[in-house]
This record gives sequence, C-alpha cells and structure tokens, in this order.
Amino acid sequence: MKAGRIALLAVTAWLMLGAPLPAAAEGDAATDVRGTWTGPWYLGMTSGVATLTLRGEGVLEGSLQLTNSERFGTAVRPLSEAQFEGGQLRFKVTGEDGQRMTAQLPVTGEGTRMKGLAKYSGYNIKFELTRQKQ
Repeated sequence: MKAGRIALLAVTAWLMLGAPLPAAAEGDAATDVRGTWTGPWYLGMTSGVATLTLRGEGVLEGSLQLTNSERFGTAVRPLSEAQFEGGQLRFKVTGEDGQRMTAQLPVTGEGTRMKGLAKYSGYNIKFELTRQKQ
C-alpha cells in the first residue's frame, strides 16, 4: 500500500511542478484543412459526389458542390460561418432551394479524411470526404 501511495504522490508532484502537457492536437490550425476534399454524400437512397473547397487567409472560407442533388442544386455554393476547431470542421451553406445546411465533419486519418453528418431540410446527409493531393 505504501508503494502505491508513494507512486501517486510522485506523479502528483511531477504534474504540479510543470510536467510538459501534450500540445494541441495537430490539425487544429485552419491552414491544415485548406484544400480540396471530395467523396460521396448519402441521403437515404440518394447519393452523389461532394466537392468541398477550403481556402482563405486568417478566416476560413470555401464552397461546396454536390452532384445529383435536385433540392440543394449542383452549382458551387459558398460556405458561411466556416471554422475548424477541436479537430472538427463546422460550416453552413444555403442550397438552391433556400434551405440551410449545417455540417459538422470530424477530420481523421492524420488529416486526410472527413466523415460526418450535415443537417439539411430536417434530414441527415452523410459525408465521406478525402483530401485531394495538391
């Protein structure tokens, strides 16, 4: 019992005396997600290809284009309120029908994949995007 208590005190002292804390997760800087991402999107039995482009200096900007989507449209649509924090990309984008999509896509695979959901017209759209090589 004494050995366990000594170990606990040693670890506590080590932490209190300035043990190095892990750095913020790599990929949390907006510059790490800038580029072009493509992959499938799914809404029920409907699917297509999504192209997400992220750019900007200081402020994250970008656009989203979906193929095979009558409601959202197939034109390139500008993102609003785009931000990358805590390993997740969040953005809003308005479709051709005037409905707003709200997305939250975690970045995984050492910054090479985004897989998550967006809410659009009350439905969940699943995205599985891969970063394109520059």
